Amino acid sequence: MKYNKIPHDYFITIIDRLTRLTPAYIRYKRVFDDVINKFCTSDKVKNITIADNIKIACEIINNSLDEEFDNSSIYALINSLEDKYFKNNILSYQYLSVRLNYKGILKNIDINSNTPKNVIWFKRIVENECNIIKLRNEYSLLYPVEKIILCEGQTEYTLLSTIFKLFNYDFNKMGVMVIPAGGKNQVARKFYQMADIYNLPVYILLDSDAIQIKGVIENKLRATDKLYILKSGEFEDIIPCEILKNTINSTHSNELNCETTDFNSLNKNVENLGDIYKKYGFGEFKKAQFAQELKDYIKNYCNIEDFKNSEINKLVSEFIN
Repeated sequence: MKYNKIPHDYFITIIDRLTRLTPAYIRYKRVFDDVINKFCTSDKVKNITIADNIKIACEIINNSLDEEFDNSSIYALINSLEDKYFKNNILSYQYLSVRLNYKGILKNIDINSNTPKNVIWFKRIVENECNIIKLRNEYSLLYPVEKIILCEGQTEYTLLSTIFKLFNYDFNKMGVMVIPAGGKNQVARKFYQMADIYNLPVYILLDSDAIQIKGVIENKLRATDKLYILKSGEFEDIIPCEILKNTINSTHSNELNCETTDFNSLNKNVENLGDIYKKYGFGEFKKAQFAQELKDYIKNYCNIEDFKNSEINKLVSEFIN
């Protein structure tokens, strides 16, 4: 088999993709397909068997390294985590049987501010072989993951970790991964997929109008899963209006200031925010952009007391257990 050696700066891509929270048969195949397509120069590599795909990709990767190492402890760690995370099938175990020179790969990866958390965690584990939970807590590395929070959209995805941190619950230290479903109507479909794939508990957060979806999800809930439906409406409705107001005024500090009285208690806060942006000439209200601005304000200026009368307290108490 003819191939070009993999440049060392591509190894971080390989490790990043191999250590994500997706089933082995998906992520390994993607990595191996890319390696073969990018670096194999032989003609007959199309429509090959899985066994040949694994063999060729491993040969290219391992032979692109300068040193060989004993990786037996790493293989054991990977397999134990895979069984913790996933309901693995035969195909996944076929990919997990590969013998990559992980220590050799990681020796060529330098950690910097842009390095993904899963790569940092894996490199530290491989090099130091220390307690994996202690390492996660000490460096806030998220991995190994213990729990998934499945939410409707970008607002919850952006804000949950910052708000929970005010309650001394750090997602990155506790191994909590937040996954947005891409909209209310996608939550049930996404959860059904997760329940069939993951051993990890899945905590689901829905807006108050998701009653029909609630019934569908409850049919699939496992003993370790939880479902929480907001009583107050959407996620913006459980954020105190004082914080929403201050975020707007902080973001548009050189313009007119809005007041708490601009928030009509009869309307949803998304409607109120849209009306406020029009009233004060702040341009179009964009939920995702405002969520990021809200996150920054909460992170820099808020504490737990600011949420004492909010439904946030109930949500936190349900989701930290």
